[in-house]
Amino acid sequence: MLRKLGKGLLALLLLLLVAAALFAAFNWTLVSNMVGIAGVKITEVEKFQPALTVKGCTGAALAKAPTALPATAFAAMRAYSDEHQGVGLVVLKDGAIAGEAYRPGASAVTRSASQSMHKSVLALMIGIAANDGVIASPDDPVGRYVSEWANDPRGRITLRQLLAMESGLDYSSMAKMELPALDLMMGQATAAALDTPAERAPGQYNYNNVDYQIAGLALSRALATAGRRDYASYLSEKLWCPLGNRSATLWQEFAGGEPRYFAFLDASVRDWARVGELVRLQGQWQGKPLVPAGWIAAITAPGKTNANYGLGIWRGSPWVKERRYASESTLTARHSAPYLADDVVFFDGYGGQRVYIIPSAGLVISRSGETSQAWDDAVLVNIALKALGGG
Repeated sequence: MLRKLGKGLLALLLLLLVAAALFAAFNWTLVSNMVGIAGVKITEVEKFQPALTVKGCTGAALAKAPTALPATAFAAMRAYSDEHQGVGLVVLKDGAIAGEAYRPGASAVTRSASQSMHKSVLALMIGIAANDGVIASPDDPVGRYVSEWANDPRGRITLRQLLAMESGLDYSSMAKMELPALDLMMGQATAAALDTPAERAPGQYNYNNVDYQIAGLALSRALATAGRRDYASYLSEKLWCPLGNRSATLWQEFAGGEPRYFAFLDASVRDWARVGELVRLQGQWQGKPLVPAGWIAAITAPGKTNANYGLGIWRGSPWVKERRYASESTLTARHSAPYLADDVVFFDGYGGQRVYIIPSAGLVISRSGETSQAWDDAVLVNIALKALGGG
């Protein structure tokens, strides 16, 4: 009897040990976040926790130029944005506010989830860091900064190739609920990115959030090596404060972990408009260079294997009716008509988060809204350009 009882206790103990091991190995960060942010609205950014603050500074207010864009044109732009559950819409003409509107309950200080528009800011920050000497060159192999890949073939991928989405790293689909993509988006992003295998040789465009997590990690490590502050502080010092933007937030993978560098820099529509205006002005702000003009030219130039993608910034030319993000993905973006200007570039966040920049017309259009798969990139830009005599 005692022998049987002993065997039973031993079996129970082994079962408990296995259960404990499984519990420890389970990605509770991912599960917690999947539950915590399910169904959140685009403005409920406080639910993305833990978060780092990108401290803002009070700068000169944007001037207003209400007659710079015909009222009927702005009304049509607002109607289209509202049709797709818009939160906010800001139009700048030559740096002044030509139109601004928000849904009830939102205002110029309302922060909303930027989704992938963070990629455009990370590209700007890589250029700033290179100019600062924090990184030697955007053409450096990433293994120079990311020690885990120092002796790995993936370490030969360059920072520029990461920004161009030409890494050759394996693509994992959120739409198909594949675990690596879920972990990157809502779990332990850095570990998921570092574990991503190479699928092909670098040099061919294929949209991949992993590329930006690794690029951001490289910048973070370079800042630490240079004895500089963390990414959030560096972003505040070099870009956010000089623009006069209000404080923003970065969603961390976990407390003490890295930000999610491919998305989730959450800020107001007006502050995003200032970032767009900086690009329109070739990196100059109030007479001071924040980003080298040559780097602005580089990130807005057509990619080697995708003419519609530069380095973190999309291009409207050449026109494609339907823009596909990744070859393995069914996710697309609509462009129902050619743009009425050849120099349209834009920041693209999932579901209709956008900043359009049209230098030839002196225009910046910043817009946020609830996720819409039916968003048409041609509409707002062409309404504004047509009203200004562009077509």
